[in-house]
Formats: sequence, C-alpha cells, structure tokens
Amino acid sequence: MATIKDQVTLRTGVADWLNRSDLTDSQLDDFISIGEARLYEDLRVPPLEVVQSFSVTSTNSSIIIPAGLIEIIELKLDKADKDDDIVLSRIDSKTFSNQKVTHSYTRQANNFLLTDENGEQEASGTFVMTYYKAEDPIGTYATAATAATAMVVDNYYKIAVAGNTTWTNHGAANNNVGTIFKATSVGTGTGTSYIETIPWILGTEFETILYASCAVGATFLGDVEMEQKFNELTLRKVNAFNQKEIRASLKGSSFASRFDSPLL
Repeated sequence: MATIKDQVTLRTGVADWLNRSDLTDSQLDDFISIGEARLYEDLRVPPLEVVQSFSVTSTNSSIIIPAGLIEIIELKLDKADKDDDIVLSRIDSKTFSNQKVTHSYTRQANNFLLTDENGEQEASGTFVMTYYKAEDPIGTYATAATAATAMVVDNYYKIAVAGNTTWTNHGAANNNVGTIFKATSVGTGTGTSYIETIPWILGTEFETILYASCAVGATFLGDVEMEQKFNELTLRKVNAFNQKEIRASLKGSSFASRFDSPLL
C-alpha cells in the first residue's frame, strides 16, 4: 500500500481502492469528510483527548460547549488541594430543572449548566473538562503563515502573501494568493504560505480513514458487497485502536459501531 500522508494522496488512495477513475475531487472529499465524521463517533483514543479549564461565576453558571466536542470524559470543580476536586455528574435537563442535584451539569443548547453544593445553578470557580475532540477536517491549512524559506519539500502549502517569491519556481501553478501546491523545493524571497495540517487520523494509521472513506464511496456507488468489505475493515481498525488505547474501559463490554451495518 502506497503511503498516504495528506489530502491529495488520500483522494488518490480512495479512488484506487474503489477502482474508479471517474470520481471528482469534490466527490472524493465528500467521501473523506463523511468517513471522518463516522470515525469520530466511534474512536475514543488519547490523541483525541483534550483538557481545558473554564472560569465560571455564580451569576453565569454555565460553560460554552467547546468546538469539536465529541464526548465528555470528566468535568470537575478544580480545588487548591487536588484531593478535594469534585467530579460533577451529568443529568438530563428535566431532572436538572425539577430537582436540586448537587454538583451536576446538563446540556442546554450550546451550553452546559452547572449546579453548586446546594443544587442551585450558582456554581462558581475553575472547572476542568477532559473530553474527546474531533480534529480539524482533512485538508485544513494552518492559520499561522510559514516563510517561503522554511518550506519543506513534498508538503502542501497555500500561498498567504505572494511577496517577491516566485512561487512557480517551487511547485505552484501560479503566484496568486490562495493557490495550493506541493513544494518541490525550499522557497526564496519574502512570501509566506500556510502549511496543510495533518491530523492524527491521517498519520501512521492512515488505513483507518482510507477504509472509512471507501465505505462511504461504496455506498454512493451502490456497491453493497464492497461497502460491507470496507465497513468490516474499518470496524476492525477502530476496535483495535479502542482496545489498545482504552482497554480498561472496554473490558468485558461489547462495542457497537456505525460500521457494523451498511449506511442507509
């Protein structure tokens, strides 16, 4: 299997594995995007874990839901003495409204509402949330620009500031801002560009997103047999990840996946 390391090579890989030469980049990107979303419903691994602190006041006892949140692992009230930290329990909105449950939280629209030691929505202090977060979509480019002189050959870039750099000498089709290209040499001049960010899901275990994208593509093409094959391959990889990384939480339990059955 050829190495897949970025959006372009993933597109090529998906088309090759589907044995199709008539798929457009737009279609392939759709397969990849949907495949990513499906994987994030199932993957629960350390590379996706985030720890974030929130300062909360009693007059606005809530936390804005972080972008990309998949699932909360733990939400706690941070105390000076770590032995005194208080882990909040999640309850449904009806219980939250009708009962005074101490140190609890519930979701309301784009916020998590919090209660204090009396069960009132007046919790305050520093709260620490550990959660699983979806990575930036494949094909995302960094927001901080890189000098042309710092480019790395074979990486993909998007021109940010043309400057006096002749980008066409380094792999670009033209010198226009926004042009995406694969660097064929280290740049020169004053121009800057954004490098393509490579998420963990497209790292050393790229087969997982490849199989997931192919499963979506097979659904689009109406090939049930191929869809089932790629679903099975994806499920095998996802289970292997989860069993390896969070074996303790899965021990003795079954794992139901979006890839257990065809997409309908």
